[in-house]
Amino acid sequence: MEFKNMGLSPNTLHALGSLRYLEATEVQERVIPAILSGKNVMVRSQTGTGKTAAFGIAIVERLFGHKNRKALVLSPTRELAMQICKEIRLIASFYHMRILVVYGGHGLGEEISDLRRGVDILVATPGRLLDLSERRAVNLSEFDFVVLDEADRMLDMGFIPDIDRIMSQVSHERMTHLFSATLARQIYDIASKYIRDPEVIEVGELEKVAEIEEECIYLARSEKFGRLTGILLSRPTDKVIIFGATKRVVDYLWRRLNDQGIRAGAIHGDLSQSKRTKTMNDFKENRSRILVATDVAARGIHVENVALIINYDEAMDADTHLHRIGRTGRMGKSGKAITFVENKVVNRGSDQDYRDIFKTAPRRHTPRIPRPR
Repeated sequence: MEFKNMGLSPNTLHALGSLRYLEATEVQERVIPAILSGKNVMVRSQTGTGKTAAFGIAIVERLFGHKNRKALVLSPTRELAMQICKEIRLIASFYHMRILVVYGGHGLGEEISDLRRGVDILVATPGRLLDLSERRAVNLSEFDFVVLDEADRMLDMGFIPDIDRIMSQVSHERMTHLFSATLARQIYDIASKYIRDPEVIEVGELEKVAEIEEECIYLARSEKFGRLTGILLSRPTDKVIIFGATKRVVDYLWRRLNDQGIRAGAIHGDLSQSKRTKTMNDFKENRSRILVATDVAARGIHVENVALIINYDEAMDADTHLHRIGRTGRMGKSGKAITFVENKVVNRGSDQDYRDIFKTAPRRHTPRIPRPR
């Protein structure tokens, strides 16, 4: 469906046209009308399907003409929060709306000053929002439109107590919308606390979004770096993301790769915001084709044309594995994921986890996500 046939305001259509957004994706076609009709929604949608624009368009449309309405978008990471804010600002570029983003990792002073000048749409990480609320820089009861984005990752990262505190303070007459890559039982439990009578929208199995060939390589720890460099040198033009289990591993890989003349960037939570932003811009703009990252940092990665994912360290569970490999094969393009599994992991009997993930290797990954009973 074309956006011009969805009953959107002229200013919104003008902004979408300037962005060359003409045809709605499946998630946009289903979510926008539901929200505009006054429904709360609970959406399963993979990264890369246009979900940010889906709730961004809906927020702008719902707030237009209602001066007393305010929207809050909660995001698990600062990178993702910044990306969401940027996209909503573009969608709202022909409106007089004040759109702010707040996140940890830098001083509070500027954010407090900005908030005191007013806000229509606030994008925030949970911890930072609570800090600002405790300092009376923001009144949570003023927000009557709430989006919980990447709810599965907020669950994984232990943000639910913070979410509980936030949701207890926002308007009781709010609309609440939840977006998640999976709708496991725990996500339904979260929704039951926060959302009244949600319409459940499940968009696209993974194979509709991505076609990912997976390969699992069993090897000794001492062999891993040599195998990594061999793979990278054999694919000299591919855009690659390498996942390490810890910040220390990420720093180690970054140093060794660059020492060997393989230019790479690194991103994890201990880096300054300016460094993280520069690294991501270099990667997006092809000044660097290799990015080494932790799982937490990866939730803010929205980069097209990533050809290869290398799991230098194995994922701790299947959901984390899916989040990792979801960085490639976006918007219907094919991709490849290679996972290193250390022999000692197999020898201590935990390789069953990887047999569950890799039924065959290589293969096309097409998971099914069951609804809780």
